[in-house]
This record gives sequence, structure tokens and C-alpha cells, in this order.
Amino acid sequence: MNTYPISFYDLLSRALGGNDAVRLQGFLDDVLAEKYNSLDTPGFRFADEMQLDFTYEQVQKELGINVMAQYTDPDSPPIPTGTEGFSLSTGKVPRMKMVEYWNEDKYRKMLIAEQRFGSGSDRVVDAAVKALFNTTDKLIGAHTNSLTYQRHQIVSTGKFTLTPDNNPYGIAGLTFASHVPSENSQIITTANKKWWTNKSKTTEGSAADPIDDLQKMVKKARKKGVRGHFELNDAYMDAILGHSKVTSALGIYFFPMGDAAVIGSAAAIRPRTEKISALAAIVGANFKTFDHQSAVEKFDNGSLKRETFDAFESDVIVFVPDGNLGEIVTVEPISMGGTAASFYGGRLLLTVDVDYTKKCQTYLTEMTSLVVPTVPQYFWYLYPNNN
Repeated sequence: MNTYPISFYDLLSRALGGNDAVRLQGFLDDVLAEKYNSLDTPGFRFADEMQLDFTYEQVQKELGINVMAQYTDPDSPPIPTGTEGFSLSTGKVPRMKMVEYWNEDKYRKMLIAEQRFGSGSDRVVDAAVKALFNTTDKLIGAHTNSLTYQRHQIVSTGKFTLTPDNNPYGIAGLTFASHVPSENSQIITTANKKWWTNKSKTTEGSAADPIDDLQKMVKKARKKGVRGHFELNDAYMDAILGHSKVTSALGIYFFPMGDAAVIGSAAAIRPRTEKISALAAIVGANFKTFDHQSAVEKFDNGSLKRETFDAFESDVIVFVPDGNLGEIVTVEPISMGGTAASFYGGRLLLTVDVDYTKKCQTYLTEMTSLVVPTVPQYFWYLYPNNN
């Protein structure tokens, strides 16, 4: 029996020339920071300060028109205006974890390479650096995708719910609501006014009027003093651009003096970006589309399978304010020592340890963050088909 030193299971030493927190932090800052220099969470940025308590508070803030000054008699003081907003709810910030094992099989393959080329050869060191990059990239990418999924679910559904589908081996049945007012959601239920009357979107409602429906959403927002934009699933945008009423409107926009019998067909072949920009000009607000895919792994009949799904829900159009929509609150992670490093300004903790029983080096990440909207009263939802 051969008893190997700790370094046998130490990818960090092979890749970085030593196993210590300073080298690991430097690697994350120099190599991975450029790839993850910003999150794909439009409208939501990390809260400036992390918190020690797991309890968060959702505070609703106001946008748009300032209140007018108060008219009083000369000797009376004015009543202070509400500038801090008010609490909609409180709850617990959920923790996300990921783990990757650099196991015995991987080390043996590296030892074979070392025997062939020498432990200090560029080829072996480059392979170790690549392996370390792939390991840490996978872990940080998982948390990044989780936050993106949170953001898109919060905006497109008005809530973020943990289910057996999106969190198969973790907690389920937990919902984080945005508290969008119920009157902000419009479901088209009249059959002939639905944009499509079937799920495959091949049959249009005879009285459907997508242009008018979108314009009404913009008018509602403007009455509140809000300037904003539409957000929707990228594939759903394609369906809308193919709707006959939309195609006709685009035809008139592009060819105002054209033959009514042909302008719709002529508009349909214009570049997609031009059609989206034209539709925005017609209805009075820009469109932002999202095609982010999320994935989970779970065992099915003994086989590990990966399931993918859209992060931003389909069959819904959301109007939200431009600019800030909320923040990402984070509970500050606590390290108990050892080889540890952080990412996202200290919000994500990576701990590296050796498990002598499993004969592997463990790379464990944790991040306790939640996307929290602060202006949910200015989110408006339209469900055009409701099939």
C-alpha cells in the first residue's frame, strides 16, 4: 500500500505551485473575473452592503412624478413626505450550494502524464491550470445562472418558486413573491380577442388586436409617470412578429404609400431587428427579449439526465420601468479558515478541502442571495392567449 501526501490530491499545487488562499484568490481574480465581470440580471444589481442575518425585507419604492409642495398658512409646518417606501414582506434568503470533486481517477491520469512528461513540464502544468479553470468556472457559472433564472422568473411570473423541477435535490415548495398588484395583470379570456386561440399559435382570434393591447399597457404606465419597456421570451417575440395584425401594422409603417395587398408580405421579410424596432415605434415602447436557458440534472431510472427550460416564461408580455427594478440581497458568507477564496465582491465563497475517505479534493461553493424587486407596483402583465 502506498500512502500519498496531501499534495497527491492537490490540484491547486499542481496548477498554481502551492495550496493557499492567496494563490487561489489571485487565480479567481485574474482568470475568471474577466468572464464574469457582470451578471445577466438587467435592472437588478447587488445591494451595496451584505447582511449577517438571513432575514430580508422587501421595501416598495416610488418612481416617476414627484409630489407637489404643500400649500399651508404662513405659520404651519408641512407634513413630511414618505421617502423610504414601505415594507411589502419579509422572509429568509435561500442558500445555493455547488460541489465538484477532483477524484482519484482524475489524479491518476495526471500522474501518468507526469511520469511521461515530468511533473514540472509545461504540458502538465497547463493541463492542471485548465482543469482548475474548468472546475471553478463550472461552480461559479452555476451560481451565475441561478441568479439569472431568479431574475427572469421574478419578472416574468411575479414570483420565484423552488420546485422539484428546478431544484430536484433541494428544498421545494418555497415561493418568493414580488407582490405585484393583482390589477396589474390582464388576461385576455374572450375567445375571439385572444391573439391565438390554440397552443400551437396557428389560429388567431378574429377580433385580436395586439397593437391596441400593447399601446394600452404603455398608456397605463405613462399615467403613473413611468417610462419603461416590454420584456418577453425571445421565441414568443417571433410568434408576435408573425401575427397577421402585427405584420399589417409593420407593412403600413415600412410602406405607408404601398399597396395594401402586398405591404404585409413585404414587411415580413425585413430583418428581425428592424421589425422589432418598428413595432416599438408603433406601440410607444422598446422591447427586450430573453433566450436564456437554465438546466438541472437529475437521475431518471438510474441514468443522469439534464433537463433544460426557458428562464423567462413564454406566453406573457411584461412592461417594466427602465433602469433600476430592485436589488440582489446577499447574506455575507463566513469562512472557518482553510483554503478559501471569494467571488462577486465576497458574496460567493469557494472552499477547497481534502477528503481522505473519498480520496479527493473537494471544491465547495455557497452563495446566499435573492433577487428582490423594489418597484413591483410598476410591473404590468399581459397574457394574450391564455391557452
